[in-house]
Amino acid sequence: MLRLVFISLAFLFIANSHADVLQVKKNSPTEYIVVKGDTLWDISAKFLNTPWRWPELWGYNSQIADPHWIYPGDKISLIYVDGKPRLIVNQAKPALTMTRHGRKSNKRRPIPTVALKDIEHYLTHQRVVAASKVDELPILVGSERDAIYYQESDIIFANQTLKQGVKYGIYRKGRHFISPQTQQHLGQELELVATARVTMSAAISRLSLLSVESEVSNGQVMMPLVEDDLPLYFMPKAASKHIRSSIVGSAEHFREAGQNDVVIIDGGTQQGINAGSVFSVFQPGKIQFVGEDGEVRDPANYRRYDKVKAYFVDDEVQRLPNVYRGQVMVFRSFENISYALVTKIDRPIRTGDDLINP
Repeated sequence: MLRLVFISLAFLFIANSHADVLQVKKNSPTEYIVVKGDTLWDISAKFLNTPWRWPELWGYNSQIADPHWIYPGDKISLIYVDGKPRLIVNQAKPALTMTRHGRKSNKRRPIPTVALKDIEHYLTHQRVVAASKVDELPILVGSERDAIYYQESDIIFANQTLKQGVKYGIYRKGRHFISPQTQQHLGQELELVATARVTMSAAISRLSLLSVESEVSNGQVMMPLVEDDLPLYFMPKAASKHIRSSIVGSAEHFREAGQNDVVIIDGGTQQGINAGSVFSVFQPGKIQFVGEDGEVRDPANYRRYDKVKAYFVDDEVQRLPNVYRGQVMVFRSFENISYALVTKIDRPIRTGDDLINP
């Protein structure tokens, strides 16, 4: 009960705080030269205590309508217009090189929103699919070569009619995720282990293994592979105050996550959670009991009577305050689950922590 009251009050506070004028750090620079390895988030953190609000800082500048305008070597200046802070960019002269076709090419690469090395694997290798859909996927059922594990260039077979010429990812089944709030199944994690191309379409289709990154064996599932360029740009925005979510796991299978780690959260596109959604993370306040002898007992040391009391007694009497842990930004959303990057941390973020509007 108190947990829901806290979240509601937090939403009210947040709604009021967003009405405030964007505040720049007291010690922020007035100029900054973009260097290789910078991100929009890093640069904004030099000017703001809330770097996820960088679109408000850059948004006044039409040059930043496209993030590809910002490159290493550009000089960024902080100015004020009608009392509001904004950044302007004086672009450095691009370094050009000749391609083998005789064309001039810009050697500089635009800076991304966040460091792609922290999230690249989860953009290219991880998928989450509803359990009902996993059961419908084609399955690797064998190979021309008699082996337990298959290797590059092997001819393998799938148990469905697949379209010839289409490239497929082969996936190992991973964790099942369950919502701690509703106990509903959120999806099953799939991890890419290999790629293959359909060479013959039939009831038992034939594929040629193109690349192998991990053990490939019978029983693994296949999905058409979509090979888009990695997104450099995420537009961060406050998650809706109506969304209630929580951490359901760590991408690295640890109980705790730190700065720049990836966590898995309850909710996806069906709940209005999309790439760029920013949440604050709170540890739910735990219930403490004080016995007649003055002994304080936490949930790990509850006695049988304590558990009964915890069920019937009003939370307001014994629940401790929720503890702020940090912030996360969603970078990939599936139907009912999302991957998020830890962008700020005060304390380790744990499975079971609450997510609310920042």
